[in-house]
Amino acid sequence: MKQLLLVFSFFLPGLVMAQFSKMEKSDISIIVTDGTYDSTQSPQRPPGNAKYQDPIRSLGMVDAIQAGAFTVQPKYGKIGFLLVFCVNDSVGGKQGTLEMSGNTYYGIYRLIRQKISLDEPVPEGMTSYRLKGTVFFIGIS
Repeated sequence: MKQLLLVFSFFLPGLVMAQFSKMEKSDISIIVTDGTYDSTQSPQRPPGNAKYQDPIRSLGMVDAIQAGAFTVQPKYGKIGFLLVFCVNDSVGGKQGTLEMSGNTYYGIYRLIRQKISLDEPVPEGMTSYRLKGTVFFIGIS
């Protein structure tokens, strides 16, 4: 989990200018978890000397560029793309499964990255995708 957060924080400055839009509460649910409770009751530490000056922005990513959609979780991706699992989604009537915390979810694995602007052109061989519903963030390439 720490490695995922470290990688995510490395790419965060590049995504700061990305398009975020305000949404209704029921439009999207973002769940980021490793399925454990290892961080519960963690020890309290004294504050460091870090200065927090950057504004916190919503992760309400909606418009994305999709490099691929899969029913089975891929092992490899494309640099800078997130692997997400879109619950209750399907492609050609087919769905994959994700097992987490003793629950089985049905949907599609998608390799996406957030659009930098609404009018950003979609690269050849990729498609536009609009996130909605419940989405699990699985990893980053």
